[in-house]
Amino acid sequence: MSLITLIASGTLSGLASVLLRLAALRAATPSAGGEWMPFLFRAGAMGSYGVGFVLYALALRKANLGVAYPLMVAVSILVVLAFTALHEQVLRPTQIVGAAVIFIGVWLVTRQV
Repeated sequence: MSLITLIASGTLSGLASVLLRLAALRAATPSAGGEWMPFLFRAGAMGSYGVGFVLYALALRKANLGVAYPLMVAVSILVVLAFTALHEQVLRPTQIVGAAVIFIGVWLVTRQV
């Protein structure tokens, strides 16, 4: 159960970062009737961070901190990189290699000996 909770927490944390990015993009390009969109994106980000925090706190009841935090952050990074690849189309090879190194590190830290 804590694994699912950690994945959900990381997903919500990554989603919050994506929503903040969308708010910044929307604020930079004002459109007719769209002045509320940055506010809504920021409110959604705050809600995502809040729910993600609660889920993370619940997961820490049963999960080891040395396993929980790297896993949650790896999921967040995956969400942000997926958004970047799908919507901004600027995922560079160095970002892919860096993400692979992070995921290998998370695997090494979280694996059971």
